[in-house]
Amino acid sequence: MRPLFRRLRGVAPLVGMVALVICPARAQVPLVKTQAPGFYRMMLGDFEITALNDGVVAYPVSTLTGATPEQITSGLAEMRLTAPVNMSYNAFLINTGTRLNLIDTGTGGTFAESPFFRGAGRLLANLRAAGYRPEQVDDILITHIGPDHVGGLTHGANRAFPHAMVRAARSEVDVYLDPAKAAAAIAAAPDKEQAKAWFQFQERLLAPYVKEGKFRNIDADGTIVPGVRSLATHGHTPGHTSFIVESKGQTMIVLGDLVHWGAVQFAYPSASTSFDSDPASATAQRQRVFQMAADGDYWVAGAHLAFPGVGHIRAGEGRYFWIPATYTIPR
Repeated sequence: MRPLFRRLRGVAPLVGMVALVICPARAQVPLVKTQAPGFYRMMLGDFEITALNDGVVAYPVSTLTGATPEQITSGLAEMRLTAPVNMSYNAFLINTGTRLNLIDTGTGGTFAESPFFRGAGRLLANLRAAGYRPEQVDDILITHIGPDHVGGLTHGANRAFPHAMVRAARSEVDVYLDPAKAAAAIAAAPDKEQAKAWFQFQERLLAPYVKEGKFRNIDADGTIVPGVRSLATHGHTPGHTSFIVESKGQTMIVLGDLVHWGAVQFAYPSASTSFDSDPASATAQRQRVFQMAADGDYWVAGAHLAFPGVGHIRAGEGRYFWIPATYTIPR
């Protein structure tokens, strides 16, 4: 056996060399670096809810105010997050079976040079990927006049949603639609040129709808369209509005910008952001709606919660907890 073993041992290296020639190494596979289309679907009673992502933007911790460094550190660590935190920009489509309602419109790619909007502007592409077309939207419900919520209303001078009725709180938009009020606000602004550019931007977004009779004010809490009612949650902006969607005994509160930093603000609702025009009012509204959602076991949808931004709020241990939705396929 030994002579045979020695003979085989001498052949083995030759066999290995032949194998290398016959079976070349595999080529490297390039990284794809794209994500699946940004939409998520669920049912709320008889209504179909589709979360639409407009983009994800890195936010610096400096935009979070009203929280101690320790609270910020512990909140981010609990969610395994590090700064800057990737912030989702979400909008929500409600199909009642008879009407198609869109809550907010994304950025529309506006202010793309700003670090707070860079990489956003994907809502229309994701709307189409979800199986819908802009011309099918019947109503657009605006939570507030923020570029990442109304920027997608137009393409240039044209309405991006040609058949939609736009609805927004009077206290939110009146200053932009009344020339006298706009002029007074610009005159009182510290930076008049910046204020003038901002008012021109808002006028450009709203004017095409106003001209065609496709704009309505929301004047009070109540039903806006069947199954959807408004809830004044002023504070982030003067007319910030949340929306309550109801079908077959199920309820969802669409928060708008009541929450930016979920990792911190659920644990510490008094934490505000540098974007809040009235931090004290924003805090009061946040606490009110958190408790309402927890008490009612309502679904919650947030414009800046990690996509799809849908889940529940639980109260306990002197704080609130965010429970994200479990992935489902609507049936």
